[in-house]
Order: sequence, then C-alpha cells, then structure tokens
Amino acid sequence: MYNVEIFIYDQAVGLDIMGPLEVFAAANVIYQQQTKGEPAYRVVLSAHKAGLITLSSGVQIQATRSLGRGAGSDYFMLVGGFDFESLCGDRRLMDRLRRRAARSRRLVSVCTGAFLLAATGLLEGKACTTHWGFSQKLAREYPNINVHPDAIYIQDGDTYSSAGVTAGIDLALALVEQDYGVQLAMEVARSLVLYLRRPGGQSQFSSPLALRQSVGASFSALHNWLLEDISRAVQVEQMADYCCMSPRHFARRFADETGMTPAKYLEKLRLEHARELLESTSQTVESIALRSGFGREERLRRTFLKILGVSPSIYRQHFGVGV
Repeated sequence: MYNVEIFIYDQAVGLDIMGPLEVFAAANVIYQQQTKGEPAYRVVLSAHKAGLITLSSGVQIQATRSLGRGAGSDYFMLVGGFDFESLCGDRRLMDRLRRRAARSRRLVSVCTGAFLLAATGLLEGKACTTHWGFSQKLAREYPNINVHPDAIYIQDGDTYSSAGVTAGIDLALALVEQDYGVQLAMEVARSLVLYLRRPGGQSQFSSPLALRQSVGASFSALHNWLLEDISRAVQVEQMADYCCMSPRHFARRFADETGMTPAKYLEKLRLEHARELLESTSQTVESIALRSGFGREERLRRTFLKILGVSPSIYRQHFGVGV
C-alpha cells in the first residue's frame, strides 16, 4: 500500500484535490475486489493546521492532519490554488513544506502547486510543468528549473508534476500504472470514463490570443496586416518590407521582441486561424487548410501534430461546436 499526503490550503482548487483523490479511491475499490486485501492507497489531507479548509469554490473540506505530523509518505502532493503566491512568500510555511518533503519518497505537484514546490528549492535543476497560463511565470521566477510548457505531466527522478487542474487526474492515473501496472490503471480509467493517456499536449487548451500579446506594440501593425489575408503566401522579405527594415535587421529585431522567428510566428498565426475555423465552422479540413494559408491538408495536419500533438480532426472532436 502507498501512503499519499495531499497538502491543502484556503482557496486551493477543488478539482486539483478531488481529481487525484477519486483516481486513488477507484484504484482502491478495483484493487480490493481483485486481491481481497488492503487498499492500494491510503490518502491523508494535511494543512498548515488541521481543520476545515475553504476551497476556491467555497466548498469546505476537512484537513485531518497538521503539516509535519505523522510519519513520512510515499507521495507528498502540492496542489494549485488562487492564493499560491502569498503562500510562496511565507518562509515559515516553505520551511515546513521542505522538511515534510524531505521525509517523503516522492514529490508531486498539480497545476500551480509547482510554484509551492519551486519555492521550497526542491525543483532546482529539475524538469517540471504547470498550467499553461503560468508556465512562463514559473520559468521567469525560477530560471534554474526546466519548465516544459506543453507537457500534461512529467517525471524527473522522484519528482512529478502535472499541468492545470484536470491534468492532475492524468498524473494520478500514471502513478497507478507505475505502482500497480497498466491493467489496473486501464480499469480505473474505464470506471471514471477517462483516457488512460490523453492525446496531445496542453498547447491544445491554451488561449491563441496570447500570440497577439507576444508581438507587443512594435509589430502590432504587422500582425494586423498579416491577418487581413492570412491565406496569402507571405515571405519574410515582404514582412520586412512592410516594416521598412532590411530582412536581416527585421529578423533580428523580431526574434529579440517575440522570442521566435518571423516564419515561426506566421506559422502560429495560421494555426490560430485554423483552430478558430475548426472550433466554429463545419468547413472541411481541406478548405480550412487553404483559408488559413497552409495550402494543403497534409501540411496543416503536420503542423497540428507538431505544435498541438493532435490532428485537426481530433481537435475538432474535442473543441468544435458541432455546427
């Protein structure tokens, strides 16, 4: 049996807690049916102080243990929430989390719980992920951490992290598979009506609007010009000419401002337009490829797989409105 301690706090996101908790609970039911023995997992909720904790939804949940009490655990899990920044600034709490983590075999973060783990210093030099909306912030504030913004979950040695909210369920399923094998994990996934392994990365859930923000004021006019007819063929030289710069100077300035080449930006702009059409229209994928500037369906498909990790048809199944 594996002991799991989940650290919770006021304004924590309920699904960050309940998602993994339900995975472990389902694993217990199925495992005990099969073995007639002890549960697969024993889960304890701990907090700075034992008692009722008010989650971001207003629901209250009972922390049965104060942080640091009891024996160490096999998994020590830190979840995300709306108050994670103030918690990271609480040095006394971070010291307590660090000491507790040292008594645990494996460390786990869900969503912005990665910030709590980072603030303890225990993510230094390791790979991790977090919610797509906070990955840049995590990388900026903790430059010695290797942040993977597209990963649904990731393992680096004895440290595990997941992307936002429901990705904690994906990670918990992966832990069940690691601890007890793929068969139990598959049965848990079936019972909870889940993918055992979700297709694609978390880029498919990110907001395309962030692309406009990345160009800032310097190239906002270029951004608008490209969108006027995104289906047309455009070369970097034409983009430079529009900005009244030489191609070399333009490419250097653009990369400095946005962190990507002009060609890569145009590709992502085309991808954004294709995503919008897949979500809101019933046009064929071939037609969308033409309208978004990819030309051929196969080129659109390769770009989707490369950047989002799913095909256009799978993306439409997940996010289309069924028009």
